[in-house]
Amino acid sequence: MSCSAQQKTGVSMFSANWNHDIDSKSRNQIELLDNEVIACFNEGNAQKLTSLFSDTLKKIAGNSIQDLMNQIHPIIDTKNYELLDEYLINNSQVGGTSTIFKGMSEDNDYKINYSILTKETYISLIIYKRQNREFLFTCIYGKYGNTWELNTIRFGPYKIFEKNSIDFYKQSKIDFANGDLIDAGININLAQQTSLPANNAFVYFKLSEMMEFNRKLAGEAKMKIAFPLKINALNTSPQIFGVEPIVTTEGVFPLIKYLTTIQLADIVDLKAENDQIKKEIVKVFPGIDKNNKYVFLKAYNKIPDGKTAVPTYGFMLKKGGN
Repeated sequence: MSCSAQQKTGVSMFSANWNHDIDSKSRNQIELLDNEVIACFNEGNAQKLTSLFSDTLKKIAGNSIQDLMNQIHPIIDTKNYELLDEYLINNSQVGGTSTIFKGMSEDNDYKINYSILTKETYISLIIYKRQNREFLFTCIYGKYGNTWELNTIRFGPYKIFEKNSIDFYKQSKIDFANGDLIDAGININLAQQTSLPANNAFVYFKLSEMMEFNRKLAGEAKMKIAFPLKINALNTSPQIFGVEPIVTTEGVFPLIKYLTTIQLADIVDLKAENDQIKKEIVKVFPGIDKNNKYVFLKAYNKIPDGKTAVPTYGFMLKKGGN
C-alpha cells in the first residue's frame, strides 16, 4: 500500500507521509483532536466543536453548525472509533488545491481532494460504527503556528453490513451478468449511497467506471422492466410501481411496492392476492428468490407522492417458502 500527492493548482512543492510513517508527535496531537471531534458529536456540543475550527471553517460554516450537529448527534452514541487512514502533508507554499492518493491500482483505492490553507495539512479518516452501518468522518486539519485546527469536516455513509461502495458495485455486476436486474439495481443503489462519504473530498478511483456501469444497467432495465408493471396473471391486476433496498437487522433485501385495488382493511382478500403475487414475482424478476433470504412486499391503495404519507400493508417472502 502506498500514498502519493499531486498539486492541482499553484506552484507549491510537497511531501507526504502515511499512517505509521507519520511522526508520533503529530499523530498524538491529531488523535487528541479526533477524540474531541467525536466527543462533541456524542455530547451534541456544537459550541465546543466550533472551538476546534479554523477561522476559515468558521466563516464557511456560519450558522449551519447546529444543523450539522442535529444531523449527526443522534448517530454518535459512543465515543469509540477507528481510523481508516491518516496523512501528513507538507507544502512549500499556501494556496490552491491538491490531491492525496491512496494507491492507484487496487479496487478500493481513493483520492482525497483538499485546499492548501496551511503549509502542513493533516488528513484523518475516522470510521464510526453504528449497528450494521459504518460512517466516515473526513477531518482535514491545518497547522497554524504550533496549533492544529480543523479546516474541513465531512460526514457520510461508508459501509452497510461491512460492504463499501466498491463491494456493492462488484455484486451488482455479478447480478447483471446473471440476468438479475432487480438485485443488480439494488446493489448499484447501495453503491451510490456509499460512493461519496465526503462529497468530492473523498473519491474512489472506480467512481467513473461505476457511473458508466450504472448507465448501462439503467438502459437495460428500462428496456426490460417498465414501471408500473401490471401482473396480468391475476384478475385483480396489481401493479408494481417500485423496487428499493430495505436495511434490516439481518441484511439488505428488496422491497417491492405495488398498487392494489383491494382495500387494505380487507386482510383476507389482500393476503390471498399477495400469495398469488409471490408466485408471480419469481417469474417477473428471475433470480430474486434465489439471491435473497427475504423479499419484502408492500401493498398500497394509492401511489405515494413523496409528500404525504399513505397507508400500506406489508408482507414477506422467505427464501424457499412463503
